[in-house]
Amino acid sequence: ANIDFSDPYYDSLQSLLVRTDSGIESINDLDGKNVGVQQGTTGESYATENATGAALVQYPSDGELWPAMQSGQIDAILQDQPVNLEHEKADDTYKIVETYNTDESYGFAFLKGERTELVTAVNEALQELRDSGEYQEIYDTYFTAN
Repeated sequence: ANIDFSDPYYDSLQSLLVRTDSGIESINDLDGKNVGVQQGTTGESYATENATGAALVQYPSDGELWPAMQSGQIDAILQDQPVNLEHEKADDTYKIVETYNTDESYGFAFLKGERTELVTAVNEALQELRDSGEYQEIYDTYFTAN
């Protein structure tokens, strides 16, 4: 109601990040495990609905989730895939074992009705990047694990 959005620039997934030696291979392996989620997010909602038997531990942001995972306070993190991809890239003792489609997209946000020219310019720039192939290069650089 208060924000205008640009065209989507990224179709996000949720993902499950675990230690490579955890034995956790899917959301079905989380019974009795502590699973970190960011409070008030789609990841939390998805985990609440689908991580049967898991103890959900809420954190305000990834800034608290990641250290909790590294220190062994939680067994897994269920959150947006791009954030977990960065952890997977940074430390090979962690891996994403599953992704979940929740029909979410990222876009740029603007104050409702006050930046229509800027929204149009951003949308045009995104389309130019897609048409030139540069968008795919950017995507492959920043939104994939390898």
